[in-house]
Amino acid sequence: MNHATILLGLFLCPGPLLSAQDFAWRLPLRGAAEYRRDCQTAAGPTVRTAADARAVEPNGKVPESYLPRLSPAPFLCQGELDPAQRAIADPIRDPRDVLRALAFDLAGRSARTKFPRVLPFGDLTVTGSWTTPGPDGAQVLRATVAAARPTVVAGERQGTADRLRRFCLLDAGGTLELRRTLDPAAGLVRSFAARLDLVVEDGDRRFRRFRLDDDWQFVALRDNQDADFRKRVAQAIRLGTGFVREAIDERKSFLVDDGKENRSYGGGRLALALLTLLHGGVRADDPVVARGFGELRRRKLVDTYSLAAALMALAARAAPAGEADRIRNGELAAVAVRTLEAADRTAAAKWVAQLLRNVDPRTDPGKLLRFNYTAGPRTDTSLQQYGLLGLWSGHLCGAEVPGAAFAAAARQLLEVQGAAEGRIGLRLLSYSQQREVAGTGVEPRVPERRAAARGFAYEAADEPPFGSMTSAGTSGLLLARAGMLATGCSDRALEQRIDDAVLDGFGWLAREFTVRANPGFAERADHHWYYWLHGLERSCELRGIAWLQDRDWYYEGALQLLAQQQPNGSFRAEQPSSLLIESTCFALLFLSRSTPAVPITGG
Repeated sequence: MNHATILLGLFLCPGPLLSAQDFAWRLPLRGAAEYRRDCQTAAGPTVRTAADARAVEPNGKVPESYLPRLSPAPFLCQGELDPAQRAIADPIRDPRDVLRALAFDLAGRSARTKFPRVLPFGDLTVTGSWTTPGPDGAQVLRATVAAARPTVVAGERQGTADRLRRFCLLDAGGTLELRRTLDPAAGLVRSFAARLDLVVEDGDRRFRRFRLDDDWQFVALRDNQDADFRKRVAQAIRLGTGFVREAIDERKSFLVDDGKENRSYGGGRLALALLTLLHGGVRADDPVVARGFGELRRRKLVDTYSLAAALMALAARAAPAGEADRIRNGELAAVAVRTLEAADRTAAAKWVAQLLRNVDPRTDPGKLLRFNYTAGPRTDTSLQQYGLLGLWSGHLCGAEVPGAAFAAAARQLLEVQGAAEGRIGLRLLSYSQQREVAGTGVEPRVPERRAAARGFAYEAADEPPFGSMTSAGTSGLLLARAGMLATGCSDRALEQRIDDAVLDGFGWLAREFTVRANPGFAERADHHWYYWLHGLERSCELRGIAWLQDRDWYYEGALQLLAQQQPNGSFRAEQPSSLLIESTCFALLFLSRSTPAVPITGG
């Protein structure tokens, strides 16, 4: 008997009526509740007073800054809930998710809830109370909503609130009405309909009315990585690789190098597309792929991103079939050194040599190696990750990479990792631990390790950290550690520092975890979201982590990605300036779990 049949029986014969305070969510362990949603938004024109704005019925387009372009998927994952399984515990960064959090909160009748860092509104406070549920489980919340400029949060890096205030509107306030239907016997909310109605001061004493309507209807309970999920993922990869393959075959304009700023981003996108196709199951001898590699070898690649992507694509082209899956399944002990064709060996050596020139000359690269786009006095955490991805892939391709380069690049990441923001009992379940109990129905026992929560920002250690950079820094350290081990570069003190820093990076990721936004510094929440998820996949797969803090990071992330795919196979871009080829490649690299684990000895 399936979940839908069971729930139908429970709904028709619910038994004694319970209040919302008397029950908790009953979701499958690491599974989810799926909903169908209808979300509508509207805004009025800007006018001179708040009263005038309130009097105008909103029927126009909402300013882009009010809501992220991507609407989070209509799911509630069991891992998002607090230990009592009565309310969402993850950070909220989207006004639509504010409504979802209120609707799915079974913890109390009175609602005075603060949602900090919901940009551009700031800190939102919702004040109201729920009516007593009726015989059909119907319940209503009527509340006021007030926005305030961000205030200091305990344990937060100094200056974060000040940084965020510049991205916030001057003022906002209004009302919220939320109607939901409870099903205590089944342990879920069957539906909710919410209306958020705000008057917003939009600058220069100009006001507008903003309305958000969101309607959710329960569809089904989903077991963790069930057959339906696997089918959806496989179909998404097929459609997505079709889009990418066609883009390469048609030689789209975004694959052309324009030479501006001495960069080769067109070649980098071509390499990223080839990497995606190979991990998406397209054969290396596919004619479009073969022509793509021929074109890639002819390109003059100069920037670090493009060089790294090209080296990764070469390594993927020569990889054993199903390498990443076979390492996860225990069939292969470690990632293999490649055997390349002569033309590819020549290209790999040339690209590694160029990559090692793309450094910040202000330091001795033998001691502290900082990657830049090209040679010049700057660096950042993202470039550092890609530089190490290129070095590691070059090593796999047989190019000569000095072990000292891996060590020097690691020292740079250690230098820019942020200070501790508290400590956490960290639980990382490896794929090997997962395999030990596979098929037994027994929950694996995950030893808890104490770790600091230390993230990474874009450039400096004193900047507020966020998810995409913390995954980049953690991945970079893992790659540096593997490169040192593979090249025989031994430095026990440095290795221990790397192992501790990796553990602390995962501590930050565990504490701040969400896949519905780029976590951490709220201004980054709707920026580089696909890059964040691909970075999460990379950092977890490099370390061989199946569950992060008892949560199936892959399942939760994939549910979000599947909701963003378009009929032509591409994935919606999260910013107006984003390219579909990039968002689609990052999404597919996540869904295909493309990153093979690297050899590690510590951490």
